[in-house]
Amino acid sequence: MGVKTIQDIANIVGCSSGTVSRAINNRPGINAETRKRILQVMDEVGYRPNAIAQSLASQQTHTIALIIPDITESLQCSIALTADKELFEHKYNIMLCNTYWDPEIERQKLLFAMEKRVDGIILRPVSDNMDFFKETGIPTVLISHGYKGAVSYIDIENDAAGAMAAEHLIACGYRRLAFVGGFREELVRQRLAGFERTLQERGLPMREEYIWYGDYSLQNGYQAMEHLLSLPEPPDAVFCCSDNSALGVYQKAAEQGIDVPGQLGLVGFNNDQSSSLPQINLTTIAQPADQIGKLAAKMILDMAEGKGHPASPQKMLLYPELIVRSTTRHS
Repeated sequence: MGVKTIQDIANIVGCSSGTVSRAINNRPGINAETRKRILQVMDEVGYRPNAIAQSLASQQTHTIALIIPDITESLQCSIALTADKELFEHKYNIMLCNTYWDPEIERQKLLFAMEKRVDGIILRPVSDNMDFFKETGIPTVLISHGYKGAVSYIDIENDAAGAMAAEHLIACGYRRLAFVGGFREELVRQRLAGFERTLQERGLPMREEYIWYGDYSLQNGYQAMEHLLSLPEPPDAVFCCSDNSALGVYQKAAEQGIDVPGQLGLVGFNNDQSSSLPQINLTTIAQPADQIGKLAAKMILDMAEGKGHPASPQKMLLYPELIVRSTTRHS
């Protein structure tokens, strides 16, 4: 039939192009029967509106940018899948961007999102430059970052998570506790603060040589354990800021013939799918990834539909959960 434009649909129905446009965009000023007829004709001829033209007319692209460091990381993948499902149910699509833990790539991806006129941004930041996030002019929700400033966010109680890990290890009888962090970002500093404070409250030292930074990889955990085992008095327990790093610690311990949990207690973070495998059975601190993804989607939808940042930033803190498995003794 060669139908290519709104005017072609209007000619078939016998109405104006403006009436067709109102029907497509679900706007008032058109009776129900005419709307029904227009949509029926569109379906019959297989006509699909031009998305770019629609976005220019409505000033909305119905696209949300999801900017995260690494989609292959279990927590971020779960958040992305849940957020995408929630947004799709509200007729929004996700533009997925990876930053590879690089602040400069993050900045470029944010600029790219701005150029694409996205309606909102869900961001797991790696940079501490909060001013840049606010200056985009696009509704933005931060997730899993540790920053508690004047910007909308969803996060967990990272300080409480660190305290939770320390309390569990102490209750299990361990006394020389080490901390294997990831990058030196705010959420890691908060976890260390809770961990260190709990040790002090129990009369145990937090030795400087027991603190290790790196990234969140298995290799980082392996290297951390190499360092810890080289000390005159190695720790008898390790808390890692990711399950991946905990697996690296576990691997090095196994190579050295160290019994886990008898000689070494081990707690991870995130509750990745692999951590519950029978061969590993890792004690870990769980983040509610699905809940974070769903809440982030709902929050950004409210902001996008409201056409901008709320007068007061929306802030939501969730509580982590300790999952006790076989890498710590029974307390």
